[in-house]
Amino acid sequence: MAATGDFKQARRNSSPRYQICFSFCQQNGRTASTIDGPGSKFKSIKSRHGIPDSSGPAMFIHQHPPFEGTGSRHHRNHSLLADEAALLAFKKTIVFDPKSRLAGWTEGGDVCSFKVVRCDKHRHSGVQLNLSRSELTGALSPIISNLSGLRYLILDENHFYGIIPPEFSSLRHLHSLRLDSNNLRGSFPGFLAALPSLTVLTLSENHLMGTLPPSLFSNCTSLANIELSPNLLTGKIPQEIGNCPSLWNLNLYNNQFTGELPASLANISELYNIDVEYNSLTRELPANIVGKLYSVVSLHFSYNKMINHDHSTNLEPFFTALANCTESQNASITSH
Repeated sequence: MAATGDFKQARRNSSPRYQICFSFCQQNGRTASTIDGPGSKFKSIKSRHGIPDSSGPAMFIHQHPPFEGTGSRHHRNHSLLADEAALLAFKKTIVFDPKSRLAGWTEGGDVCSFKVVRCDKHRHSGVQLNLSRSELTGALSPIISNLSGLRYLILDENHFYGIIPPEFSSLRHLHSLRLDSNNLRGSFPGFLAALPSLTVLTLSENHLMGTLPPSLFSNCTSLANIELSPNLLTGKIPQEIGNCPSLWNLNLYNNQFTGELPASLANISELYNIDVEYNSLTRELPANIVGKLYSVVSLHFSYNKMINHDHSTNLEPFFTALANCTESQNASITSH
């Protein structure tokens, strides 16, 4: 596999022998906006699911409400002291901090005033650690799991290495886990199935191996955004993925998945984007799935080993199924 920094450029520069990319199903004068553009449906769906917008600043927290009483003050001190110990221990694992993001983290300081840390409105605990694009270098430390109230762990675009610690399975309140664009290795962290509130899972541009465990999708009612491209993942895409009713983005681009797209994807009415390009998927082009995805806007199936129902390159049945969509805008399908 090419170096991760080259993937996006290589994709832009690719010249498939036979590619179809065009707009369709613009019924009743409605034309869907692009995925990443201002005012796009991605942002409206993010808002609906309470997902932080990665393009904007860290979100949400009230900083200095009044104290609520002795009992509350004791709870607050105990929780924040534990958070302070965890954060200072995490700081010691960082071997390079070129932007001095952790410079203000000192013993006895106000955790809720630490740069890149946010607390809940009652100042009971830290709920967000946002070190996105900080260029930090160090092993991804299990000490982060001691931040028991953490809801948003945003560590994308750094140089963290090692494995994703199994101790992260104790972060029971975690909504968003963003570890994309690092140097993480090892097997896919199946223990993430233990996080019932997980909404955003982005592990793209690492070196993760192994299969996607079906258990990841056994209790995924909140899971809305899955970004796993590119990695070194293998095996079949589990049928259990159809248990995720809130899923709007499934990006498995540039892995080594085999088999066919699971028919259960047709159960996900919110699904907006499917990208499975550059895998080894086989069997028939999934007209039976796509025809039921009324909200889908973007489909990417290029560079797989899919065939038509009659083993020909006739794509008419597939695009006939697309006539059922109301918002689909872009399809990319390449012959091989």
